[in-house]
Amino acid sequence: MSFIIRSIIYALGILVPYDLYLVFVWAPPAKWPGANGTVLGHIQKIFYYHVSAAWVMFVGMFLAMAFSIMYLKTREDRWDLLAYVNVKLALLFGVIAILMGSIWAKPAWGVFWTWDPRLTTMAVALLYYAGYMTVRGMMEDDPQARARISSYIAIVGFLNVPATFLSIRLWRSIHPVIIEGSEKSGLSPQMQFVLWITLATVVLLYIVLHYFTYRMEMFGDTK
Repeated sequence: MSFIIRSIIYALGILVPYDLYLVFVWAPPAKWPGANGTVLGHIQKIFYYHVSAAWVMFVGMFLAMAFSIMYLKTREDRWDLLAYVNVKLALLFGVIAILMGSIWAKPAWGVFWTWDPRLTTMAVALLYYAGYMTVRGMMEDDPQARARISSYIAIVGFLNVPATFLSIRLWRSIHPVIIEGSEKSGLSPQMQFVLWITLATVVLLYIVLHYFTYRMEMFGDTK
């Protein structure tokens, strides 16, 4: 294990309990309006992990596209494997974001799911990258063709990511806009601080999971 990964793991040992304290103890409950005139209060706290997981999912999809381009340029297997690992992790964090968003949506909107532009485009992205995984599983007997076709799929799939991110600005949406400054986003300075700490924690977790997943997949390919 490299010194950097070991240091990140030690940092997470401090950041994770600190972040849990910030989210569930220090951060004030939101006064955002919910369904039927209620106030969200403490249920809003899941929002910190929902947003962080969604942002990290976008990063994973971007990295998958970048590594896929590198594979098509060099035809080196490591770039294909890196793209695959990032799609795998992007799907994991995407599912987490969807589940946490659904838990938040019930008291906020009165339903676990609605075909809002943000939710719809995100669901399309997850289904698309699930298709990426299916295609790879169907082409295990031809690694070169699998890598080439997977690369094209990952590159094309990333086109949906900007649409997902901008959906709440391009179309009528009930999903809140977070990156608009403290006044428009409804986040107090305390809440903004907690969001950034949570995001940093989740990013570091992603890096550690990426390292171990890549090692496991690389070992599996050499068996």
